[in-house]
Amino acid sequence: MCKQHSPPEDVVKQRPTPAEARIKRHMKQAERRNQVATRNAAKAAHRNERHTIASHLRNMGVDEATATGMTATLRKRATGGVKGFAKKNGSRRACVRYTRNQILGLLAGYKPRKAEFKTARQNLLALAA
Repeated sequence: MCKQHSPPEDVVKQRPTPAEARIKRHMKQAERRNQVATRNAAKAAHRNERHTIASHLRNMGVDEATATGMTATLRKRATGGVKGFAKKNGSRRACVRYTRNQILGLLAGYKPRKAEFKTARQNLLALAA
């Protein structure tokens, strides 16, 4: 390089020593691990209060077949959920998650025809009261 285009001698960067590079790399990795752990904890806390309609019904004591049947109708009326993903058999599928209060609001406006759905609705609303 000619003298005109070369940087002044006091500005020339020194490459870090192998020890310095290793320390810097480990510090970046630790910082990244902390960021990921913080983000995962926030996601888990958010997820803990929000579930799909069927999982809310199952957690409240409704059997699987009834929960599945009621979910189909409740899903048509549901608004305001948070879009997310659920894992089923190792693959992700789109779902919408709701809070327990949103589910109870849906149940209050739900008028089922089937006898087993009616009793399940009454039991759930009595449980919430």
